[in-house]
Amino acid sequence: MLRVPEAILDSIEGICLPSMPQVLLRFLHLSSNDTTPMAELAALVGQDPALSARILSIANSPALLRGAESRNLHQCLACLGTRLVRTIAASLVVQRVFSPTAEHQHHDLTEFWGHSLRVAEVSRALAAEVDYPDLEEAYLTGLLHDIGQLLLIGGVGERYGAMLAVSRDESELREIEEQKLGTDHAAVGSWLLDQCNLSSFMTDAILFHHAPADKIVAADTLSRIVWSAHVICCALNGSDIVQEELMPDFAALTLSGTDVTKSPDFATIRQMTGIDEAKFSVIYRLCSEHVVMSAFALDITETVAAKNQPHMAAAPVVSQNPGQAGIDCANSQMEEAVRNMAVMQTLQQDLASLDSEADILLAVRESARILFGLRQFAFLLVHPEKPSLIGANIDCQPELLQRLEVPLDSTHSLAATVALENRAHSTFEIRHPAVLSLLDIQISRVLGCEGLLYVPLHTRKRNIGVMVCGVSAVQSARLQQRIGWMTNFASMAAISIENWRDLWDRELSLEVTLTDQFEQHARRVIHEAGNPLSIIKNYLAIMHQKLPEGNAMTQELEVLREEIDRVTQIMWRMSNLNESSPVVSVLDVNKVIEGLLALYGESLFSSKGIAIEKMLDPALLPVSIDRDSLKQILLNLWNNAADTMSEGDQLVISTYADVNQNGRDYLEIRVSDSGPGLPADVMSALFQPLDPNRRPGHSGVGLSIVAGLVERLDGSITCQSKPGLGTSYSLLFPKTRKDRA
Repeated sequence: MLRVPEAILDSIEGICLPSMPQVLLRFLHLSSNDTTPMAELAALVGQDPALSARILSIANSPALLRGAESRNLHQCLACLGTRLVRTIAASLVVQRVFSPTAEHQHHDLTEFWGHSLRVAEVSRALAAEVDYPDLEEAYLTGLLHDIGQLLLIGGVGERYGAMLAVSRDESELREIEEQKLGTDHAAVGSWLLDQCNLSSFMTDAILFHHAPADKIVAADTLSRIVWSAHVICCALNGSDIVQEELMPDFAALTLSGTDVTKSPDFATIRQMTGIDEAKFSVIYRLCSEHVVMSAFALDITETVAAKNQPHMAAAPVVSQNPGQAGIDCANSQMEEAVRNMAVMQTLQQDLASLDSEADILLAVRESARILFGLRQFAFLLVHPEKPSLIGANIDCQPELLQRLEVPLDSTHSLAATVALENRAHSTFEIRHPAVLSLLDIQISRVLGCEGLLYVPLHTRKRNIGVMVCGVSAVQSARLQQRIGWMTNFASMAAISIENWRDLWDRELSLEVTLTDQFEQHARRVIHEAGNPLSIIKNYLAIMHQKLPEGNAMTQELEVLREEIDRVTQIMWRMSNLNESSPVVSVLDVNKVIEGLLALYGESLFSSKGIAIEKMLDPALLPVSIDRDSLKQILLNLWNNAADTMSEGDQLVISTYADVNQNGRDYLEIRVSDSGPGLPADVMSALFQPLDPNRRPGHSGVGLSIVAGLVERLDGSITCQSKPGLGTSYSLLFPKTRKDRA
């Protein structure tokens, strides 16, 4: 069973796992380049256990998980996206430079790194041999199998360093861990992977990689693979089969004169995998060569003497490590990189490129978790309309916190005090103890933490709110040493939020200005166009009076007058960008079609030799519909048809009274032509605006207007068109309208 004492969990929780500096520096450089493929980044991340664990954890966090979990580093990085990956890289480098790690405690991680990579490579090779379905999962599990050692060296510190110094191998180290700590690095590493909530046997494989041979045979396939890889690497590491100049005879894999492949553990591996002794040699040699090439590419030097000790070696005198030159060089370059960041300028630039305030807050939270080693973060922001703090509405911020409202009055809460005084406060402060309110206690309970650290989110111009950190007493004491750094970080976050808000306000102001200018221009155009339209309308009235009663022209003049009124209404709607509701009246649809044909049939069709056929259903009863919208729909479709047809073609206009779809009654209007049909590019985006330059003299928006009007009338439109066979539009309008909220 997984067992990690509470005291150990308190020590390791929030520890930033130390990566090899050469890998971390390369990660910073690659992530800073927008052209770097994700596959290249994933390959690099997969060369460092600590970095892999960090990416795996962040990508599978509740705030970022989208759909299925990610157990593949390429998928994890793709899920995070380029901007957040760049932010994570910058945060890790800043953290390494400004915060002590296991490296600064005189522990050489080079051999730990090499052993982890060998187990990872061998795990992937064995997985391929036994047809395991996910090779990358096997590789990642092998890479992380000893990650618990990094957590313990960071959390327990010198005590664990002493254990490493006196242990000759991992078996002896585990016995000492059990005696001194009440747990071992396998259980601690398994606990870390458990925090990712992966539905995988990765956690079990890490927990079981030291299990006895007679127990592991009953475990799952992934656990057997990683156990086997660990045994192979521990046994064959001392043989130095990858160093040809030291041991040219690869056939004899011996350690202290004993053939290690004849051991009981290797017999168990043969039983589980079906791989013979000769194959062990090939697999291990090829995998070791991969590790050597990776080390060479990253300027990492592994010491030959330490290969007999696969777990990380204690190095009391750092300068005695032959690989220290590369480490020192990478550390110096990282310090230089941080200086060039000008107090985390890169982080601020990346935050400035995000698309919303919620995205900025999410990126700030993930960066803060890396930089300060805390798990519980929240944000209280100043209410835009009244003097109070409210919980930010972002993913994974507790809903209860979003419902709290904290008055901006120092007598009500420590959070308000921090926001008003612009100075960080902790509930654990001894020199300046804070008076806690019930609101502070509620916030602490919502976050599920022992106490709180409030850090102000302030700029020169604006009080944005406070960053809330859930802390224990131990964490609070540790963070007091970095409170200046945290305050600067929070200030940077506040500036990013302020800049985004200012940009948003400017965009809104510009939009309002442009809208006002357009409306004023539209009103001037309408006013000028209204004069000739009024004259034409008056002239039509005079003509109507001169015609004898019962003259056929009377009906045509009435249709023309209605069209002038419709044009006037269209222009007035242009001056008011707020869409008005349809003006519904009871219409005889057949009669509307007859009237439009009387007015436009000659000019659109008959004069061009295009025949018109009407098939109007006499059973169609009057329905409630907006007259102007219906006319505009039909005229747009008729204009399009007239433009494409030529002499001898035919237009068929038909109506149908009784159409039922999904239990609702509709009337149908069908407009069909015998023209050339629609091009493929038009059909692919039929009801979207087209490029006006595509056909000179045409706006390219006719069908998009039709689609909008049909939707406005609660109807639907479909189209069928084939090259050379013409085009047919079907319009369905409900006979009864639904009430809209």
